[in-house]
Amino acid sequence: MRHDLNDVAVFTAVVRLSGFTAAGRELGLPGSAVSKRVARLEEQLGFPLLLRTTRSVGLTEAGRRFYEHTSRIPTLLEDAVRAALGSQNAASGTLRITAPPDDAGVIWSLLTGFLQTHPAVDLELTHTLERVDLVAANIDVALRGGPAPDTTEFTAHKLFESRILLAASPDYLKRRGTPLQAEDLAVHDGICMDPWAPNAIRRVVGDGGYVRVHLRNRVRANSLETARRAAVDGLGIAPLLALTCRAELDRGTLVEVLRGALPDTAPFWALTPKGRTRSGAATALLDWLVARTDIAGGPG
Repeated sequence: MRHDLNDVAVFTAVVRLSGFTAAGRELGLPGSAVSKRVARLEEQLGFPLLLRTTRSVGLTEAGRRFYEHTSRIPTLLEDAVRAALGSQNAASGTLRITAPPDDAGVIWSLLTGFLQTHPAVDLELTHTLERVDLVAANIDVALRGGPAPDTTEFTAHKLFESRILLAASPDYLKRRGTPLQAEDLAVHDGICMDPWAPNAIRRVVGDGGYVRVHLRNRVRANSLETARRAAVDGLGIAPLLALTCRAELDRGTLVEVLRGALPDTAPFWALTPKGRTRSGAATALLDWLVARTDIAGGPG
């Protein structure tokens, strides 16, 4: 059965942008024309794809399954062009990356070095803490930290691990005292950092091995930068990645406490979509990142 691929593209845009008006704006069509095209596609298919109300547009079960496949069409077409032009063998073109917010500059220091070495590559970088559908968003590489990711949808490339340490500001330690053993943490304020080490401050090494220390989480954050700033501002003791607080430790605005108390390290990953031809730029970036093992080293 043949279908107009333009109608399929219109349907895909409606779902991706959550509405006829937004899809029409992107496609340069009036909302009424967008609605008619989707209706024509539904008529050809013989079943409804969308649940329409006055305020929103949802998917039927058939529509959801249909969209799972149609959302991949732009990526498949781009892969076909790459293969035809042979660009998969050259580090050139636009490289689309997502990464967590990076006020410490760790990620950017890696990417800027890569761009300087590969002048034919252009970069589109989106900072987000959200888990992104790499295929639907047409992302080449996602940089993520934390536990080993689910690999059913993408290939995970482990880049490095960073030591996790406990740190606090000199002002906080002057006010509250410096913990000398793991059990001393029980009377201190903690800064809980997700997703890198959500339980790190509860699993420390005491004289007799592992102990669980329960302390007040004065600040709970899912951002490395927020946790680091909270510690610098004297709000508590934070588990931080060594590679993100080197400058503060060198300046003395943070002090490491109970060195070696946290046995874990935090891994960092590069994720690429499965079932998709990897561009030359993405392959070159992965090779570059894997080679930069020096970034993992922590202070001291």
